[in-house]
Amino acid sequence: MQLLNDWKFWAILYLVCSITFAQSFKKANRNMKSAGALTILLEVFTALFAILFLPFFDFVFPTDINIYLTLFAVVIIYAVTDRLNIEGRYGLDPSVFSMLKQLSSVFLIIFGFVFLKEEIILNKVIGASIVILANILLTFDGGKIKLNKYFIMCFFSNFLFAIAMLINVNISDNFNLAFYTIMTVFLPSILIFLFGRHSINELVQEFNLYDKPKFILAAFCWALMLISSVRAYQLGNVTVVAPILTLTSILNIIYEYFVLKNKKQLVQKIIASIMVITGVILIKL
Repeated sequence: MQLLNDWKFWAILYLVCSITFAQSFKKANRNMKSAGALTILLEVFTALFAILFLPFFDFVFPTDINIYLTLFAVVIIYAVTDRLNIEGRYGLDPSVFSMLKQLSSVFLIIFGFVFLKEEIILNKVIGASIVILANILLTFDGGKIKLNKYFIMCFFSNFLFAIAMLINVNISDNFNLAFYTIMTVFLPSILIFLFGRHSINELVQEFNLYDKPKFILAAFCWALMLISSVRAYQLGNVTVVAPILTLTSILNIIYEYFVLKNKKQLVQKIIASIMVITGVILIKL
């Protein structure tokens, strides 16, 4: 199908699934007892749904052992970032979380300057500065900067995610995209299960606390999100795709305002989201 080779299709699919995931996930887990168990459950269900998309992509596997070693290192980092992000999503509005995610681009630029000795480019510096200022703006409450643990968790998760991106250079191109998605969610779930000393009984009890239809919808959308974002970048120009994918912040604000009637920090969120989109455009130029 020609549609499957069009980056615009995957970008739109990402936006739709991103909003659906963020909002349904937020509603599904209000009775959460264990963030670790929630992360495992979401990753396992997401991996199961990703299986459905295996036939849509060519089955290719690398022969270079270094690619597998790199993947293993990335999986370890993903286990930590997923665990932090899940709790961050639990405590933050989806619109705020989606803006915080762009900090990973800022960290990548810093890493590039410091470790890869890349040329310092003015538009990237300005763009990164705008993204940082946008996220600082989100911390203002009553005229003071207020940081909660969820904000701090997202900060560190984006730092770690940038490290993963630094060593994970187009590694997904070496695999069937759906299979790559399965590995990057299922393998972290095993690590969290083992090192978090969780049990099957705990996972069953935790799952029974959730709104199951909304949780399953969230897992399905997360699988599509992961696949569609990578595919959009594979097929499209990063300078165009990246700003479009950041529209999730604006779309979440619109949903929260008109559907959830959430007016908290509305002006701050709108200004910050515009700043984030502008910053990302400058970074990707």
